[in-house]
Amino acid sequence: MQQSEVRRIAIVLRAYLEERCGGELFGLINNAGCVRSWYSTTEDGYEQQFALNHLAGFQLTHYLLPFLQKANGRILITSSGSHKWMKVHWNDVMFRKGYNPLLAYKQSKLCNMLFAFSLNKRYSASGVKAYGIDPGLVRTDIGFKQTGSLVKFVWSLRAKSGVSPETPAKTYSFICSQENPPPGLYYYLCKEQKYSKQITKENADRLFRLSELLCGITFGRYDF
Repeated sequence: MQQSEVRRIAIVLRAYLEERCGGELFGLINNAGCVRSWYSTTEDGYEQQFALNHLAGFQLTHYLLPFLQKANGRILITSSGSHKWMKVHWNDVMFRKGYNPLLAYKQSKLCNMLFAFSLNKRYSASGVKAYGIDPGLVRTDIGFKQTGSLVKFVWSLRAKSGVSPETPAKTYSFICSQENPPPGLYYYLCKEQKYSKQITKENADRLFRLSELLCGITFGRYDF
């Protein structure tokens, strides 16, 4: 997804929230995601899994943050249990020097968790709470979009043992329906879970700064 497209979507959403919702947004779910079999980039030049799975949600959250703050809102970011077995490749976050699609996917899910961690450190005092959500293995068509024949075959087998989208939807509903923000950072099947030891302030701050640079934005400053 191009950054210009995210910005265009944000402009439409901001106008709608101002006109129809009193400038408030209680819940934002960053759920867009992809899997790729081969190395490919967006028009901005960023590896597609990193760009869509992490940067797109990072950018959209930036543009909608004032509306979330006004509503004491909640931000839910779709991560994955696979984040627990990954480190950020700081010297090559785009995997340009050697692409491994599975590692690129796991890294993007770790970035989701680090972003949620950063949001809580920076904005929980203003009433905003962020969560990383593990949906589990879900029967969707993510493994069939812009992937090779091997990935399609493997996904067709794995998806059979997955759950319907309604199952993880209960966790999103649970988080958003509680009167008081549930504690913790990481949830699976409506229950708080342990997360990777890579989720540290140092890593979170480093990713936050890098993401701002790559998106050409600064949280708290807006150009429209």
